[in-house]
Amino acid sequence: MRIRLRAFASAMVAALLAPAAQATIHDHIFAGHFEVITDLPANTNEAARFLTQATFGPVQADITRVMQVGYSEWIEQQLGLPPTLGEPTVEAVVNARTAGGQSVGQGQRLNRWFWQATYAPDQLRQRMAFALSQIFVVSDQSSAINGDIVPMARYQDLLATDAFGIYRTLLADVTYSPTMGKFLSSFHNQKANCSSPNVCSTNPDENYAREVMQLFSIGLIKLDLDGSPMGGVLTPTYDQTVITHTAKVFTGFTYSDAPTNPANFFGGGLNFLGQYSPMACWGSELFALSSSNMRHDITGDDGTAGSNKTVLDGNTIAPNQSCAKDVSDELDIINEHPNVAPFISRQLIQRFVTSNPSPAYIQRVATVFENNGNGDRGDLGDVIKAILTDPEARTPPPLASGDTYGKLREPLLRLTAMWRAFNAVAPVADQYGEIKMTGGSNFQGSFGQAPLEAPTVFNFYSPDYEQQGALANANLVAPEFEIMSEASSYSTANTYYRFTQGAYQGMASPPTDRPLINLASLTVNANNSAALVATINSSMLYGSMSASMQARLASMVDNLVGGAASSAEVAWSAIYITMLSPEYASQR
Repeated sequence: MRIRLRAFASAMVAALLAPAAQATIHDHIFAGHFEVITDLPANTNEAARFLTQATFGPVQADITRVMQVGYSEWIEQQLGLPPTLGEPTVEAVVNARTAGGQSVGQGQRLNRWFWQATYAPDQLRQRMAFALSQIFVVSDQSSAINGDIVPMARYQDLLATDAFGIYRTLLADVTYSPTMGKFLSSFHNQKANCSSPNVCSTNPDENYAREVMQLFSIGLIKLDLDGSPMGGVLTPTYDQTVITHTAKVFTGFTYSDAPTNPANFFGGGLNFLGQYSPMACWGSELFALSSSNMRHDITGDDGTAGSNKTVLDGNTIAPNQSCAKDVSDELDIINEHPNVAPFISRQLIQRFVTSNPSPAYIQRVATVFENNGNGDRGDLGDVIKAILTDPEARTPPPLASGDTYGKLREPLLRLTAMWRAFNAVAPVADQYGEIKMTGGSNFQGSFGQAPLEAPTVFNFYSPDYEQQGALANANLVAPEFEIMSEASSYSTANTYYRFTQGAYQGMASPPTDRPLINLASLTVNANNSAALVATINSSMLYGSMSASMQARLASMVDNLVGGAASSAEVAWSAIYITMLSPEYASQR
């Protein structure tokens, strides 16, 4: 895997100090300095459109930067930024609130997440982590981890840290995460309790074995590289027998600092430090193969220690191995499966660009997943670059009746994009060090989504969800429509209202639990509806607002001005109505 240095200056220092290591420096180190840039946006609207895909919302500084260096170099610079982490802040806030006799909950984690989404410089990494959190799902809606505030922030950091790394590394880190282990039952999962081979009173929990294949890697149907069913036939990727055998691999996990006394397998470990560290496995790493204290299942298909485990695609895992070796072999088998590239690539394309990517688009990205040109499989940094620079991402088809391109923007992304478009200022940290961003809102209840709060392991919506009516009739999927309903339309609108009408700079007695948007770019033209609408169009819709919407929005502004509304009311009303519009809700 190529080394992506943090910045041009860092790369130059490295080149001076270690000239022999030039082969490891990223190819585009001199991009924008000595080479002709070939992928500059045609205009600022195109730059903003790109940033709508790649960030939590365009800001002027990023638009200017993309116009200077082009798409590829902007991505490379983002790939080189270190991750902005949430766990240290969340832990400090939780500790301070606890010491101060205050209650704590997932709200502390959510406030930090929204701050990072809105203000962190590593925007592409944060977006990628959000996308990955919808594939490698954990959720505080589960009682198993609802109280794990800091560990859940650590899980989000895991996704951010691995966002541009190798998929196989991410798969291992997720597998060993105690948060994932508790969510999908591999934590404290034990070998079978058998009186004789295959005569058992208990068997390993199959939850993680099933979902690591169905959701985190290969899916249910064998695929060609373009994401279509292999050979046009719906062929299952695995069956129940494979799940049963694979479940034995994921046994023996507990906290990494749990004392190795058998009574402590189900204990919390020392000072609960293991909640933040990868799980340890009680296999032959710690005990003799014959020891009853060993909790990892070394048996094979026939329930004896001398037989192989037959897993995915008929591959086998040798008997009497350590837990670490069993898990490593299994993850290698999953990682090498031909489904992984198209299965993961398609979902990432859906999260960033379009719900219905063409087979050719999927194949181009999956090809990069399989080999990034340097022999690396699953280089997620190169995968996201391929997604965002693909011709299908950068040059959408003309808008026309029956158009299949684009996606419904997630309600969270509509909110963060508005904050960023109007330079929202976050509140000052309170006495516990917490910056409150959510205004006490229940986003899962109002939007149908919130970070790490999916109702099930299947995320907020399925990548294959079909909205009944015109979309389903056209055989098009529309994942985000699964959380859209008459009720959610009202609750989403009410939530946006609280972040516009009730949260702008200059208002009397502004709230201190949410960002305050800056209306100056609009109030200066409060009496000039055409200019105000042009600013809204540029800031929120990258110049794509239709003529009919511009006319209606201008008419609304004129009516407000004629009714003696204040310039602030005119401004926030225009933002609010735009947030509710189908054109803002649609991403093309």
